[in-house]
Amino acid sequence: MPGFLLILIMLLSSGVFDVTAAVAGPSGESRATSPGSRSAILRAANNVVDRASVSEVSPDLIRKAIQEHLESEWGRKVKTVHVTVLEPADPVTIPGGTVELHILPSPTEEGLGRRVFHVEAVANGKPRKTIPVVADVAAMIDAVVATRFLKADEVIESGDLKTVEVKVHQINHPFITDQDEVIGKSASRPLPPDIPLRPAFVKLPVVIKKGDRVLIEARRGGLSIRAYGVTKSSGQIGQTVMVANLDSGRELRARVIAPNLVQVEF
Repeated sequence: MPGFLLILIMLLSSGVFDVTAAVAGPSGESRATSPGSRSAILRAANNVVDRASVSEVSPDLIRKAIQEHLESEWGRKVKTVHVTVLEPADPVTIPGGTVELHILPSPTEEGLGRRVFHVEAVANGKPRKTIPVVADVAAMIDAVVATRFLKADEVIESGDLKTVEVKVHQINHPFITDQDEVIGKSASRPLPPDIPLRPAFVKLPVVIKKGDRVLIEARRGGLSIRAYGVTKSSGQIGQTVMVANLDSGRELRARVIAPNLVQVEF
């Protein structure tokens, strides 16, 4: 008997016999499986786990990610950004569970119109896939317009202005979006209502006109001399005009300080 046990142990260790494991069959009967079968079962189970952790990224999620990125990038240059994703048209499958979308930087600066974005899908802190995206990008601003017809050189007040939403075709648009940049200035040309204003459409108002009687002030240190004069030309605040002193008749070059006030140096 001891000799028989020794022979059996030697046969088992040499791999002559294939050791099997019993598993339950469909009807509950015992069924043997080999080590190769158990490996196949394990691989199938792993595939089920992988499929369970797959996420789908819809075109709308991609659109929102691009829109938020552009709004952050362009700051106060525009009011709103509109993105229409053309490709991909169907959801994109991403392995790895919950997905975050990052917009990769472009080597060249691009603006509005049709653009190509590269969107990186990150799951569990690891990049999983880079999605090429074709999208149309548009932007809106609140442009300042006149509420009524303004004549050339007419001083503009707050009641003369309002803002309207306007679609722009470039980020560095030429329109004024802040009413404070216009209030107190004058129209440099006739301005019809509801036309988006540009910086060239307004100018500092003319506060002194040719022939106005003005106060001429000359200062040096604590010494101040004043006289009255008549302007020979019109001017805005900060501009230089010619003024004739009424007492001496002498013409002086003076800087416009305020309505009816000019200043000379001596």
